[in-house]
Amino acid sequence: MISRRGLLAGLAAAGAGLRLSVVTDEVAFTEDEGFAFCKQYELGLCELRNVPGTKRGYWTLGAAEQRTLAGRLRGEGLQVSFIDSGLLAAPLPGTVPVKTPGAAEAGRFAGRMEELDRVLELAVTVGAPAVRCFALRRVGAPVELFGRIADVIAPMAERAGRAGVKLALENESSCNVATTAELVAFAKLVGSRWFGLNWDPGNAAHVERAYPDAYGLLPVERLVNVQVKGKGILPGGADPVDWAGILRALRRDGYRGPVGLETHTPARQADSHPAIRELIRLTAGV
Repeated sequence: MISRRGLLAGLAAAGAGLRLSVVTDEVAFTEDEGFAFCKQYELGLCELRNVPGTKRGYWTLGAAEQRTLAGRLRGEGLQVSFIDSGLLAAPLPGTVPVKTPGAAEAGRFAGRMEELDRVLELAVTVGAPAVRCFALRRVGAPVELFGRIADVIAPMAERAGRAGVKLALENESSCNVATTAELVAFAKLVGSRWFGLNWDPGNAAHVERAYPDAYGLLPVERLVNVQVKGKGILPGGADPVDWAGILRALRRDGYRGPVGLETHTPARQADSHPAIRELIRLTAGV
């Protein structure tokens, strides 16, 4: 187990550059437990997705509930680094996804701007600088759709920008931008300063080597958020990622954004404790 001295050293290193965060519903079963986790590991940042213990996205809360949440976060000394919304996790009309989409995705594309507005309302209320989106459900030849998808995402990024929030595209295996190479190629099509990247090397660990190969492709200046999967950082994890190398490179290349833990293992709440300790330990060494 990491010592108290090692914990503080890791957090000091994070404060000097890299800033550590966690997705609250990954590390806890309740909101109280999520905040307690952040306090235990002296984290000043968190990512919001679902209300812990539920499948309800925080952006579905009413305005009064969101204001209450914002006050609670301030009281806990927490800032929200990122909103893990599910924007554009749906098929592009007229395409046939490789995997049959869930029933809940029907109509999601048509309602994308309304959903974006709800996510932005949450971001503004809690002071989050960026929100996540995806590149629509993956088809057999995804690169052929990049132009159409860019035409969808570009106006969403501008709309987010009017709220002072960045829209960050995540590479996700079930979507048309899955690998780092695809993420970098797609990013060239959206020039908005309100568009950025949420890099999750764990989502492509089975098809590419995260470091140095995939990392070497990244335009680090466009990174908004970096996410860490438990399977990539826990000893004996299914898809190991060289996080020590990545963290060193991020510091070297001037990245000052958050590095957030999304444990995402079958026992995610229990595994979050050794995973964050390992992330702190590695951060202490960069």
